[in-house]
Amino acid sequence: MTGLHLRLRQAPALRVDLRGITPAALAGLSIEQVERLPVGHGNATLALAEFFDIVPHEEGVLHFEGNLERFDRIGWQMDGGRIRVEGHAGHYAGGCMRAGTLHIEGRAGLLAACEMAGGTLTVAGDVGDFAASTLPGSMDGMRGGTFMVGGSAGERFGDRMRRGTAVVHGDAGAFLGSRMVAGTIAIGGRVGAHAGHGMRRGSVVFAGPGAAVPAELGTLPTFVANRTATPVFWALLARDLARHGGVFGELPARRIERHLGDLSADGKGELIFVKP
Repeated sequence: MTGLHLRLRQAPALRVDLRGITPAALAGLSIEQVERLPVGHGNATLALAEFFDIVPHEEGVLHFEGNLERFDRIGWQMDGGRIRVEGHAGHYAGGCMRAGTLHIEGRAGLLAACEMAGGTLTVAGDVGDFAASTLPGSMDGMRGGTFMVGGSAGERFGDRMRRGTAVVHGDAGAFLGSRMVAGTIAIGGRVGAHAGHGMRRGSVVFAGPGAAVPAELGTLPTFVANRTATPVFWALLARDLARHGGVFGELPARRIERHLGDLSADGKGELIFVKP
């Protein structure tokens, strides 16, 4: 089977669960078999063809077309191939994905990239709360891969993040990087209160305008300013982030101010503020 193009017929009355609809799962199936695949619609189960017109597409690419705001778990546990969403996506987009590429041209709902372990997820628009964080009841958030957000992010972005790189070109809500264990988060805009709350390790880079700690972060009572020079570390990190463009493209030429913590959690993380 080549790739597939799934064109939305009309918005569903209830939310639809697209778990299991990935390039690897569809490999080797005929279009007729794909059309009969079951997906959850509220408390019922319907055939995939009830929602989409399905036609062949570019090799290895699963292309969704339409406003999929009511379609959840796009790319759920994805382990290879490419998915492109020409429109918006629902909740849990890219959740638990291990490999491959998922590109969403619009915005995504809650819990995008939750417990992501590998691959690349790109959302051109905004993402909702708890992106790059944990599933309810779990202890570990994003565990690997690269997550890029072209717009802004909601609250608790990167909560309990353990590994990987998450980049937000716009703003982020409160509790950014809360309870973070490791990994890197980079923000191009402004952030809400309590950034880094309870973080143990990891790096949060504030690349937006401003030469000091932004006022909305408060006085950071559980973080301490660190004056130790880290030219090699910053050169490597800045070079890696610069490939994402925008305000991050200028990072290698700029100086930084570091704050270490969260000391209330015996943390060894760092908030890095980029100077003009």
